[in-house]
Amino acid sequence: LSALSSIRDVSAVIGPYSKEYAEATTKQKIPYLVTSITPSDQEQTPFLIQIFPDVDVLAEAVLDIVKYFHYHHVAVIHDTIEGGVILEKLLRQPLSSITSIKINDSSSENIRQELKDIRSNFYTNIIVVCKNNTSTDRILTEGVRLSMFAAPHTWLLVNTGLEEYDLEKYVDSRVNLTVLDLTADPDSISCHLKKDINLKRAVFHDAVRLYVNLKRNSNEDKSMRSTVGKLDLQGCTGHLNFTRFGKRFESSLRLLEIRNYRTGESGSWTNIEDNFINRVKPSESYSSSRRFSNMFDKPLRITTKLEPPFVQFKNESNYSPGDPNFLFEGLLIDILEELSKMLGFRYNLSLVPDGKFGSLKPPPRFWTGMVRVILDGKADLALAPFQVTPDRSNVVDFTKPFMTKGTTTMVKRPEFKVGHFQFLRPLSKYVWIAIFVSFVCVSLILFAVSRVNSDKHAKYTHNLRASFWYIWGTLLRGSLCGAPQAVSSRTVSSAWWFFSLIIISIYTANLAAFLTITISSIGINSAADLANQDVLQYGTVEGSQIEYFFNHTKMDHYAKMKATMSVQPNWMVRTVDIGYERVMQGGYAFIWDSPTISHLVSTDCSLMEIGTPFDLKGYGLAVKKNAPYLEKISMAILKMIEDGVTYRLEGKWWRRQNCPDPRQKAKTKSLDFENVAGMFIILACGTVLAVIICLITYCVRENRARLVSNSST
Repeated sequence: LSALSSIRDVSAVIGPYSKEYAEATTKQKIPYLVTSITPSDQEQTPFLIQIFPDVDVLAEAVLDIVKYFHYHHVAVIHDTIEGGVILEKLLRQPLSSITSIKINDSSSENIRQELKDIRSNFYTNIIVVCKNNTSTDRILTEGVRLSMFAAPHTWLLVNTGLEEYDLEKYVDSRVNLTVLDLTADPDSISCHLKKDINLKRAVFHDAVRLYVNLKRNSNEDKSMRSTVGKLDLQGCTGHLNFTRFGKRFESSLRLLEIRNYRTGESGSWTNIEDNFINRVKPSESYSSSRRFSNMFDKPLRITTKLEPPFVQFKNESNYSPGDPNFLFEGLLIDILEELSKMLGFRYNLSLVPDGKFGSLKPPPRFWTGMVRVILDGKADLALAPFQVTPDRSNVVDFTKPFMTKGTTTMVKRPEFKVGHFQFLRPLSKYVWIAIFVSFVCVSLILFAVSRVNSDKHAKYTHNLRASFWYIWGTLLRGSLCGAPQAVSSRTVSSAWWFFSLIIISIYTANLAAFLTITISSIGINSAADLANQDVLQYGTVEGSQIEYFFNHTKMDHYAKMKATMSVQPNWMVRTVDIGYERVMQGGYAFIWDSPTISHLVSTDCSLMEIGTPFDLKGYGLAVKKNAPYLEKISMAILKMIEDGVTYRLEGKWWRRQNCPDPRQKAKTKSLDFENVAGMFIILACGTVLAVIICLITYCVRENRARLVSNSST
């Protein structure tokens, strides 16, 4: 009766649960916004609105935490009915062991004895559900004295009220302790308390906010129950939406670990997810998770550019610029699909108008490309193989790298040429010179030792020409009628025979391969070699990260290349496609990202990649500054890398070049005349030389005969 008379002239009641006030507000038809746990046996009324979650929500949260952190040996210490409800939920779970202790006597001696029993029975996961904070403090104090704050013990404190725990003296104990209580997040949307927030203020803030909206949206034709069910607000304690019976549809609780007690960093639990793994978020507060989920309520606006094989049209022949339903494919499209499945977002994809990544230009242009689109608020994310630069990092954020890349050079493969003197290639020019020098030296030595030893065969011992002819004939396996007789001469000859045997064997073994393989070397083995040649022009895309690298490098050869490109502005290109076209025309080396060049080379046998990649860096996706979904996307990318998803997708889009190998053809290919033309040339030259010598000899001999004839007459 007193409760009824006290609310006769009021329009709403805000406060902890009271059975009398529940009956009185129902009779007066005014809202009763309850800021404490409502008993489960309370009859539902159109005007009873529960700001504080009921015990079933707390029990569900405790159950999820037990599953999430793999509690197996659980002891529940409680002094309230709520503790009994939580215990009942736990008893239905397949835990290894569980016990409960109801604190009727909260004296330190009694609590100490109960904790001793828990310790002696090896219960290591302790859940405390006490309405009185004094009892909770005594339990923790005795736990410290009994060394139950050390591993493997874990503690979970369930706060069923609005009084916050004072845990300052336990912060340095290194205990594994977590507090579960109602969310009071100052960063939550529409929370005006900010730093002066606590549980009481947060609950009353939301109660007043809810009442104001109830009055604004209800009238005589609408019952309070129907109005409550249609409200959808945000507050300090989370999302304020209710069932038609006045219970919170979405409840959010805070998970505060003792190690973060001073910083205030916390995790969260919400009851709206289907799986307990998604409901428990130990390192993500309500506000951050809410911003993330709110962001994905709408499709992400994604801008991209054509950069095969990262992004390309599925069927370029059927593509029409006016067709809004064109489809893309590529590595980044596959990664985007995986991310959308993992994080549950939708997206709209569009091409950047100028086809550029984005670089800083002098005023009035400023930023270009996809960076410009993000800065203008026309896109939320740029899907492209972005390289992180200091300038870009000042205006946009980047995800964790999804791929490591380098810079390399692409040129047109030189045309294969057949040399007429390829039969000389099994041995280098230095070896041929060494063989000739050896031939001369051994011939002279043979002549010398034979002369000293007075060899019986005069044509070998006293004739220098005969010694040279003998050495030459043995080298070419000619038929000689005679050999040196002296031991020293035979020793020199034997050494020369052995030398000739090895040289001819090596030459013969490699001759077949060199006759069938054509010459294709361009004399450049790396990008640095471009600085010291004048055969090929070279360049990269203007305004790109690679141009930035050349502008700021301290390495001499790359700085020299930049100086050359600066005085030859026509060597730079506007797009990758233009660079590719110039390479195909010949006489041009295009410097670009190794993944793109590797893809082009693997699909075109007329191209080749020079050297190994340099300037290794990572590719990331660009998002607008301070985007709430940046961390989520980055963690999903790291998860894909860890699970091998990105490696599998890279194998799908990058394949090895499958071009004919001349060495494989050598086994069955017959020799063309061009392959052996050099031998015919030498034969012809030798024949012509012999004829010339013969004519000269004939003329000299005839001239001598004529002179002799004239002198005799």
